[in-house]
Amino acid sequence: MALKGTLQDFSLADIFQLIGIQRKTGVLTVKHDQEVMTVSFVDGNVVGADSLHRRLEDRLGTVLVKSGQITEAQLQDALKIQKSTLQRMGKILVEHKFIDAKGLRDALQVQISQMVFRLFRWKTGEYDFSQEQGVEYDQEHVTPVSAESVLMEGARILDEWPMIEKAIRSFSMVFRRANVDIAQAAPGAARSASKDEAAGAVTLSEQERMVHGLVDGKRTVQEIIERSALGEFETCRILFELISRHLVEELRTAVRRGAATPVPAVEAAETSPLLIGLGYLVLILLAGGTILLRARPLVSGWDDGRAQFAWMEPIIGAGETEAIVDAIAENHLQRVDFAIQVYFLLNRGYPVDLRYLVTGRLLRPDAIVDPRGRPYLYQVESGTYKISRQPLV
Repeated sequence: MALKGTLQDFSLADIFQLIGIQRKTGVLTVKHDQEVMTVSFVDGNVVGADSLHRRLEDRLGTVLVKSGQITEAQLQDALKIQKSTLQRMGKILVEHKFIDAKGLRDALQVQISQMVFRLFRWKTGEYDFSQEQGVEYDQEHVTPVSAESVLMEGARILDEWPMIEKAIRSFSMVFRRANVDIAQAAPGAARSASKDEAAGAVTLSEQERMVHGLVDGKRTVQEIIERSALGEFETCRILFELISRHLVEELRTAVRRGAATPVPAVEAAETSPLLIGLGYLVLILLAGGTILLRARPLVSGWDDGRAQFAWMEPIIGAGETEAIVDAIAENHLQRVDFAIQVYFLLNRGYPVDLRYLVTGRLLRPDAIVDPRGRPYLYQVESGTYKISRQPLV
C-alpha cells in the first residue's frame, strides 16, 4: 500500500483509519515546516513515535529527570552504559533499577502519545507511509495502541484544544497560584469534600494537586509540562481547569520583574569609529542639559530608525543615522546570541522561542527585538540554531 500526499487532501485521521482497518505495518512520516515526525505501526497498532530533531530515545532520560523519576546522576550513568553497550535507554534504566518496568512503560506511553496527538493539530504538511515487513520497537516496555483508540483520543483533543488555547495562548506563559485555600491531601482515606467546603478549602484531585504544585510564578507552561509526567494535552487540560476555577492566574508582570536581573554583556570585537564619534558628540552636548531626554530613544527602540533621529540629521546626516542604527542592532544581536549559549548550558538545549530567554531572566523583553522593534529571525534545526536580523524592506 502506497500512501503519499498532503494533509489538505487526506487528513491524518483518514490515514490512521486506513492503516488501522488494513492492519498495516510500516512507518508514517509527516513533514510540517521544519518539523519531521514519524509514527511506527505494527498490524495497524501504534508502537512508536519519533522526531527528527530530537529522538524519543534521547528525550526519555531528560523527561524522567525533570519529572523527578530518576536523578541526573542516574541519567549520566545510564548514558555512559548506553555509549559502551548500545542498549536502549529504557532497558538500561530498568536493569540498573533506576526505574521500575511499570514506570518506564508509563513514561514511554506518555511520550509516544504526546507526539502522536501533537500531529493531529497540524493542518498542513506532507505525509508518506512506507510499508515494511516488520518494525523494530521496545516490545518489552511499549504496549501497542490500536489506531482506533488513537483516533478517539485525537478527536477529543481536537475538540477541547481550541478552548484550552484561549486560556493558554503560549507555552512560554507563566502562571502563579491564586490566594485560595487548598485542602490538604489526607493520608490514607480521602477527605470528605463537604467537610473541606465547609472549612472554606478547595479540594483537588491527585493530578490537579500535582499540576497546581508545579505552578510557582516562575515556571513556564512548557516547564510545567516537562515536570508533570502527564503529557502535553493532559497537563494543559488540568491547567485550564485550574485557570477556570480561578485557582491559578497569569503572571502578567513576570517578564518585567525578570528585567531587573543583570544581563551578561557581550563586547563587540571592534568598535565602529562612527559610534566613537557619536560618543564624543553626546559628551559635548551633555552640557546643554537636555541631551539625556532627547537621546533616550537611541536605546529604547523606534519605529523606522529615522524619525527618532531627525533632530540629529543636521549634524550627522540621514545616511550616517542608518549606520548608527545598524551598529546598535548588531550589538543587540550579539547579546541575544550570548544569552542563547548561556541558556544551552543551563538547560542542555536551545530555546524554541526567544521569549524563553526573557522568562529565564537572561534578557529583558526589549532585548529580543532589534532597535526598530522587529523580532529577530530565530530558528532551531539539526541540533543548532540560526539567528539574524530581518532585512530592511
